[in-house]
Amino acid sequence: MNKLLLHTLVLSTIALSTAPVLSNQATPAKKNSIQQIFSWTNISQILFSKKPPVEPRKGGSRDPINICMVSPDAPAKLRIVWSDRPLFIWKGRVQTIAVRPIDSEQDLWNQPVTQTQNITYQGQPLQPGQSYEWMVNSSRFVPFQIMETQQRDRITAELKTLENQLQAQGADIEAIALAKAKYFADSNLWSDALQQAYLVPNPSDGLKEMIKNIDNLCDVPKSNENNSATR
Repeated sequence: MNKLLLHTLVLSTIALSTAPVLSNQATPAKKNSIQQIFSWTNISQILFSKKPPVEPRKGGSRDPINICMVSPDAPAKLRIVWSDRPLFIWKGRVQTIAVRPIDSEQDLWNQPVTQTQNITYQGQPLQPGQSYEWMVNSSRFVPFQIMETQQRDRITAELKTLENQLQAQGADIEAIALAKAKYFADSNLWSDALQQAYLVPNPSDGLKEMIKNIDNLCDVPKSNENNSATR
């Protein structure tokens, strides 16, 4: 995201936060100013468009595992991820999840996951510029790459500026997460955008609905689906 777009986002939030309001509405108007500009519905509309930006890796009709790996996903080009502790999202019965460097047989981290369909990576921070793969049940995998250091540091600084300025205007946790998700979505960093959605401790009804529908991405037809995700 360029500085002009970041500046416009913050100024728009400030403008709404400082607009005249009735006294009994002052606090909610200030806290929810960012939601007045953007909403999780806006992001959902992009996610579930005719050409969705997230392309889960699904098994074929003969795949007995029947697992869909949602994020990081498997577009034609390797998915770039900003977070060095990414969130993994899937649909289906998974017993274990693991992360390892590409072309390595050694796991950096693995975890039983029978009671959930998403988990944040909990191993040592992944390294900028390095490529990895996340695996489920030791048989299905999706590759991804952590962003190079220079670009990652720039984005980190811009996100910190955004967060600081929104906090100064009284934005709540979800408003800040929404602004960051919008930032990542505008940069086509969809794994990171989705991670922001899952980080909110007490999500609004709109956010709950979006998260509930994420696994519907597995039902969207994909013309170039690669069914060779098992080995």
